[in-house]
Amino acid sequence: MSGLAQRVRRIAICGKSHELWPVATLIANDLPADIELVLVEDGGSVAPAAVAVRLDDPFFAYMGISAEKLATADSALFSLGAELRDWQGEGSGFFLTGSGSLPAIDDVAIHQIMLHAAMSYDQPERLSYLYQPFRLPARAMEVGKIAFQSADPRSPLSMLRPVVQIDREHYTALLKDNAGSGPMRIVDARPKVVQTSPDGGAIDRIELDNGETVEADLYIDASGAISRLIGGSFLSDWRSVSEGFSFDRIGSARVTDPPAGPASHTVVQAIKGGLMITTPLRDRSIGQFIYASDLLTGEEEKHLVGPEAEVASFEPGYIDKPWLGNLLRMGSASARFGPFLSADMTLLQRQAMILADHLPTRLDMTVEAREFNRRNLIAAEQLRDFMLLPFALNRREDLPWSDIGERKMPVSLVRRIDQFRSRGRVVVYDGEIFDEQSWIDIMIGFGVVPERCDPLTQGLDMTIMARRLKNLAGAFDRSLLEMGPCDGAVGNLDMNVR
Repeated sequence: MSGLAQRVRRIAICGKSHELWPVATLIANDLPADIELVLVEDGGSVAPAAVAVRLDDPFFAYMGISAEKLATADSALFSLGAELRDWQGEGSGFFLTGSGSLPAIDDVAIHQIMLHAAMSYDQPERLSYLYQPFRLPARAMEVGKIAFQSADPRSPLSMLRPVVQIDREHYTALLKDNAGSGPMRIVDARPKVVQTSPDGGAIDRIELDNGETVEADLYIDASGAISRLIGGSFLSDWRSVSEGFSFDRIGSARVTDPPAGPASHTVVQAIKGGLMITTPLRDRSIGQFIYASDLLTGEEEKHLVGPEAEVASFEPGYIDKPWLGNLLRMGSASARFGPFLSADMTLLQRQAMILADHLPTRLDMTVEAREFNRRNLIAAEQLRDFMLLPFALNRREDLPWSDIGERKMPVSLVRRIDQFRSRGRVVVYDGEIFDEQSWIDIMIGFGVVPERCDPLTQGLDMTIMARRLKNLAGAFDRSLLEMGPCDGAVGNLDMNVR
């Protein structure tokens, strides 16, 4: 067979709109002109959902999508992160934000200096209190202020990592509008029958419920329809994370009233039996719930989700090798982590970027599949660990919260917690999705106090350190005063420093 005949000529992506377009829009801009893209779009209704993505997410840079472009979406609203309420007991609160790294002083991290100071007075439990003045994004959220990240690395505002909150339906439309003009065919249908080769390996063709047939060299299953039709080994490698994430139902509802009050950030509240996530948008709010159905009575469940909510079963987990042969599983076909931290969309967008780096041009896709699977597993497990971190450290006494402890967490997450508890350092892996500073902030904020501090702190003159730290905190105070206030209806970019 000639080299020409070995080339990929057609790629088919099948899935629901909100999972299809993040993949299709990105790879459409990278596809060679001689490869056709067929999009089998399931345009049926889906449950309401909000997406909250950081503006510095590399997906936006890859796509050339600016904050100004995001602001054109009808529901777009900007914030600095999410507020975790009642995770450490009733009345507790923690502001979870993205953050640039705090500047070290004489090569010593600030949290290490604060720990040394607390230990010198035999009060290590005061670490979180002493550290709080240096968490500028969290302080801004607490007082209802916001600004964009400064490009000046000397400015305290360079620490900020704003988030865009948007109705998933509007986000999908925005991405669709941003798709390239390459060879693309869109079919409104769903897979009905999958025809495989006689040896039971590669997929030959897919019959759709509208009577059409699609033949492609690579099939991308973004929502699980193809995998369910094939069954067998394609559904056998699911890695459940339900032990550390003990919820089996997911529900959501759209509230058409504008968000009340000045706060614009997402609130993630730990409640009896589950978690309630309320995301304010420009002209509405979206409530999403994950909960353990066996811990709620019928009336409690109805009260939690409300009469208008759409409820479905929920089994969190992921697969090790989503790319097998000429079938690549992405989105909910490969992983389901739920709405907390917009984990599902975060992973899907990361998968799309990995695929763009390894788009096959020849029918032998072995190398591309192997590298995609390797990088995807790293991304999925890092996202899993960061998402599970506050669950592992929660201090609630009611079920299922009291039964989620560290002992049921992945080994890699336990290792990170143990290392920080021992030495105050974060274990950093290749291709990290989340800031090292965010890991530090959560662990300190949730009460993890290192047993010993950096040996370099022993040589510090704490009198001089006190003055330098006071100057740094003062710079943060001044930046906080200059920030603009949050407005619960802000959907434009009127949040610059004032």
